[in-house]
Amino acid sequence: MEELSRQPNLLRAIAKDLWRNKQHVLLMLFAVISAFCVVWTTHHTRMFVEQRESLMMSRDDLNVEWRHLLIEQNALAEHSRVESIAKKRLGMHRPKIEEQVVITN
Repeated sequence: MEELSRQPNLLRAIAKDLWRNKQHVLLMLFAVISAFCVVWTTHHTRMFVEQRESLMMSRDDLNVEWRHLLIEQNALAEHSRVESIAKKRLGMHRPKIEEQVVITN
């Protein structure tokens, strides 16, 4: 029974001590809040850096693909290739001088 009567007195003593040192309690509370804010900010910063790196890698992959497509386009549009396809597949030929007609206004 003696222990039960001491417990409320201990709680009361802790409460009085905290009340007397309000400034210290507030400073400690602010320090804890500040620490949580630092952790939160660091976490989000790391997430954004990771996202940025991922986007930069995607950009680099797209640039490589774009360069390959440009090379392919230039190869497909090459004059000698177009001429050989026109001769083989379409049976076209260069017109002779006699077959050429000049149109003027």
